[in-house]
Amino acid sequence: MDFALTEKQRQIKNETARFADKEVAPGAAERDATDTYPNDLFERLSEMDYMGLSVPQEYGGAGEDFVSYAIALEELSRADAGVGATLAVHTSAGTMPILLFGTEEQKQRWVPSLASGEKIGCFMLTEPNIGSDAGAMEATAEKVEGGYALTGHKQWITNGRIAGTGIVFARLPGAGPTAFILPMDAEGLSFGRHAKKMGVISATTDDVILDGVFVPDKDLLGEPGKGLRVALGTLDPGRIGIAAQAVGIAEAAFRHATAFAAERQTFGKAIAEHQAIAFKLAEMQVKIRAARLLTYEAAWMKDAGERVTEAGARAKLFASQTANEVAFEAVQILGGRGYMKDESPVERLYRDARVTEIYEGTSEIQKLVLSRAILKEHAASLEAPAGVAGGTTVVG
Repeated sequence: MDFALTEKQRQIKNETARFADKEVAPGAAERDATDTYPNDLFERLSEMDYMGLSVPQEYGGAGEDFVSYAIALEELSRADAGVGATLAVHTSAGTMPILLFGTEEQKQRWVPSLASGEKIGCFMLTEPNIGSDAGAMEATAEKVEGGYALTGHKQWITNGRIAGTGIVFARLPGAGPTAFILPMDAEGLSFGRHAKKMGVISATTDDVILDGVFVPDKDLLGEPGKGLRVALGTLDPGRIGIAAQAVGIAEAAFRHATAFAAERQTFGKAIAEHQAIAFKLAEMQVKIRAARLLTYEAAWMKDAGERVTEAGARAKLFASQTANEVAFEAVQILGGRGYMKDESPVERLYRDARVTEIYEGTSEIQKLVLSRAILKEHAASLEAPAGVAGGTTVVG
């Protein structure tokens, strides 16, 4: 068992960390305050081949492994969680469904422009009346000559207004939820309310309105009525990306809290020397390292071709909880300064952390996924021949 990063992974980590510190972090507070999407940063990320970091080279990507992608997301999210969210949705939700479920012709036609950053991807599943219960979607797809006409209201779509390509889900009468690929400038597609969010504000989030949007037959993604398979197959690795984002948020909060605690003096010594604060820092560090290992394990399994439903759920559940707990403690350690927007980034990190337990499946959904897997494994162990060992394996 080798926990060391490869030389290439270390190179990506160092390169991303430098970019995050020098170019992403300095403007994070202003973007948060003004609700500004950093187009210039994504132009730079495109030049660095990060928009298609884990996309195979034959489709225009950099061809790096999923662990490298998770590493990059962590470092970018450490500087600005909104930048991490934009990249995560573009890659995991806007590009990966085509790679996983698309035909060869669809991959050749749609993926290169996404991998190059020429176009940003988005994923349109959530609606005003449906979230975790995706099977109850109300958007409809009517079969017409040469394709389908889509009508519905998609809500809180990350990258919506800036996207060039979208994966959209609608209910096909007689078949059920179905996935489609469409250009975001399609006739009949418009944008509704721009979301005013608590955190990850530099990641733009909009409602998308579909009014008879025509999608040709060739842009059906997967099979008619098999849209939930596409959605769930996308969310599994997507949750690894959100786990990486959460680790980045936690790491940033921990670093700010540590720096403050080492310098702030009370009763003649640094507050980091008081046991109450020292023990907080110790617990924060342990949780972050555990969250990172769960995230890397899930990413490694993805690279190995393993099923990552449970591994992704474990990573996202623990990493998102860790981000919220560490950000909370960072605010507590900084006290009044941690509560002020203009005193320290931990106030922003506290707000950014909250959504990691909500999107790409709430923490309650992750627990549901894991509890079902546990019971299934238990049932299988009861049926195993005598003398065959049961129990949970290291990798899931």
